[in-house]
Amino acid sequence: MNTHLENRQQLLTELLDNSAQIDHLLSELKYAPKDEQKGYSQQLEQLRAKQKETTQILQMYDQTSVNSWENIGDGG
Repeated sequence: MNTHLENRQQLLTELLDNSAQIDHLLSELKYAPKDEQKGYSQQLEQLRAKQKETTQILQMYDQTSVNSWENIGDGG
């Protein structure tokens, strides 16, 4: 079973992978012929949406963690 920390690490890894893919696609888009640019742009939109979703989930994990610590400080 994955722990909270393992899930968080997996999300961070996913963000880094998405960033690398976005950088690669931007590089490809820069030199792509006009007729191929639309495909690259669509892929970029999908990756950016996925990256945004992953970031939101990661923020939710972080917020949950902060709230948990606050509850422990209040006696449970």
